[in-house]
Amino acid sequence: MILGDYLAGEYRSELELFRAALDSVPDEQFYAAPLSHSPAWHALHVADWLRLMVVDDRTPNYHYLGWEDSERVRALATQPAPLDDTAPRAEIMARLGQIGTQVGDFLTGKDEAALDGEVFSAATASGTRPRLTALGMQLRHVAYHRGQVQLGKKSR
Repeated sequence: MILGDYLAGEYRSELELFRAALDSVPDEQFYAAPLSHSPAWHALHVADWLRLMVVDDRTPNYHYLGWEDSERVRALATQPAPLDDTAPRAEIMARLGQIGTQVGDFLTGKDEAALDGEVFSAATASGTRPRLTALGMQLRHVAYHRGQVQLGKKSR
């Protein structure tokens, strides 16, 4: 199996689970932030990180990375966000779906050599990290935020 095909399948699965968690949040709670962020914010946050670290999209309209106090991240936010976390739920979910499709399209058919290289990192001294490391981290990152959405439902 080609590595990119495997990863595309793993991302599709995890994003389906994340979307199911978001879909299980009642409408009146989608914009509420019981712990620290709303489910709407979590959806845009995951979409932004996937777009940046998997697809390597450098469009400077990132506003939901969660590192907004970092100079590197502020440089990625020179344009308005495509959506904010008060946008209609259907638009937020469509955005997440669109980015998920881009992730699958980007990964499909790529072998290990094609997935080599570096991507942006807010947390490293160099400002980059190996793409393969980032791909694993972002997959776990989606799962983490799925858990945060579920936890938020329980804290109400």
